[in-house]
Amino acid sequence: MKDLFKIIPQSYFVDDLKKNTLGTIKIAVLREVIGNAIIRSNYPDETITFKLSDKKDVVEVPARKMKSREKLLGLKICREFDVVDENLRYNVIKKSEQLANPNSILFGDSVTESGDSVAITSRVIYDWAYSIRDVAEVTSTLQHNALSEGGTMWNEEEGKLRQSLFQVQYVKPGTFLPHFLVVENVTPELFVHLMTCIMRQSRYFAQSTTNSPSNIKNHILGVGFSKFEQPINSYTITNNWKDEAVTLQSVTDKINNTMVDAYGENYKRGKYITDFINNLWKNESALKASYEKAQADCTQFLKDIKITK
Repeated sequence: MKDLFKIIPQSYFVDDLKKNTLGTIKIAVLREVIGNAIIRSNYPDETITFKLSDKKDVVEVPARKMKSREKLLGLKICREFDVVDENLRYNVIKKSEQLANPNSILFGDSVTESGDSVAITSRVIYDWAYSIRDVAEVTSTLQHNALSEGGTMWNEEEGKLRQSLFQVQYVKPGTFLPHFLVVENVTPELFVHLMTCIMRQSRYFAQSTTNSPSNIKNHILGVGFSKFEQPINSYTITNNWKDEAVTLQSVTDKINNTMVDAYGENYKRGKYITDFINNLWKNESALKASYEKAQADCTQFLKDIKITK
């Protein structure tokens, strides 16, 4: 991990997961919609929106809609390196011993079926995300129909057309969602796991199995680190946006400049991190050792806090 410490000082990581120290790492991500996305909640035909001002409504993305997809990918990665109980399923944890894995300790988890009610707090905090442009500019509504087996709207039993039309509102490609994550009290190995999940996930939101094979491209813009978290989030970026053109470069520059103003020399551009993660994934033995070290730390942590023996 020496190469990682050249980017983020070692003092911002812990060597014992039981420690609770000052120091946060804020990750700046620009999520670019590259395929039609369905971002909805209570209403099946409406995108979640937020009233930014009297003249502007923007797309609002709850934090869980991104965390859940990255946590699910993280579980698959842990299975790949055999550092998670083979019987553990996403959101189905039957005994406290199954929490001893990097994914559960990083993203947080709880025992769902046994009587011990054990819960682990997440070490990564996800921001809510807001689009730069007005919802009317970045969404479109399409009408669909539910076809019969014959591929038409004809009801064979009643001998008439079926009334099964419905509408879906999509967030269009080219939409930009500034986003931030904050990590605290993580080991270098858990940080590597988080960055891998962000960099490698590209399928988010509803109907991801039918809508688009990949609908989000995550641009890792940089990381800022300090003893105290700086007050920057997706809302502040969107709310402070003026009348300049909304492009990948302009939004990237806005986020980078805001982070530099807040963190100064303690803001490192994303290429350093992504190059480190990509190079690590080319070294199979080093990567496997990283995940085995992460699991050992997680197992010891549960013993230290008396969840397991």
